[in-house]
Amino acid sequence: MDDKARLFLTPSQALRAIRLDFDQYAPQTSLFCNLVPSVWGVQALIAPGTGAGEFWLRTTRSGPLRRVSDRTLRDLILLRLEADPPPPEGLAAICRQVFRTRAVIGSHGGRAGLWIETGMEAFACRRCGHCCCTLFFRNAGTARDYRRIERAGRPDILVRMAPVRRSGRIVSCRLWIEPTTGAFSEICPWLIDEADGGHSCAIYDLRPQICREYPGSRKHAEMTGCAGFRS
Repeated sequence: MDDKARLFLTPSQALRAIRLDFDQYAPQTSLFCNLVPSVWGVQALIAPGTGAGEFWLRTTRSGPLRRVSDRTLRDLILLRLEADPPPPEGLAAICRQVFRTRAVIGSHGGRAGLWIETGMEAFACRRCGHCCCTLFFRNAGTARDYRRIERAGRPDILVRMAPVRRSGRIVSCRLWIEPTTGAFSEICPWLIDEADGGHSCAIYDLRPQICREYPGSRKHAEMTGCAGFRS
């Protein structure tokens, strides 16, 4: 299995990946409810409330019922996982639920952790331009992206990147800026419409890391509208 088809995460990295997953999508209500017994044990109870996105939660057998929103439930799950990390098999089971994929206990470079399959071996870019037109990558540029493009001698690209500095050092950058106004571009300015109806990238070899890595996993593609797994 190639590197794109799976990735290795230490337990702390897996917990950060779960938080990132929860942060980047709209509330995954069904997922949060299904995670309750995995996070608090079989004695926990989750039941629908009276309103949309509202639930009754009990985390101990004899504890009180608490009315929570789906966002509060999300936060409580993250707090529980980070305050009391589950054992390896429990963490693997939670990762299988969160990432909709196979996750197994393993090791890499002398470190214990999890191997998580991404499903990317089945990915094929359709050149639809969806990611370039609709996804919010504005704050996802890195200092490495900026330095790489700077070394390439491309001021035409740099002028559309707004570096973020901390103590005088570039730590990240914002993408993509209209040079005349300083406002964000509505779509990627490097997107090219091809005669066959597909699209290409005018700065493909220098594109930011976020573009190189997208979608990263089958779930991320499905959650963000990427067509790369459709037959």
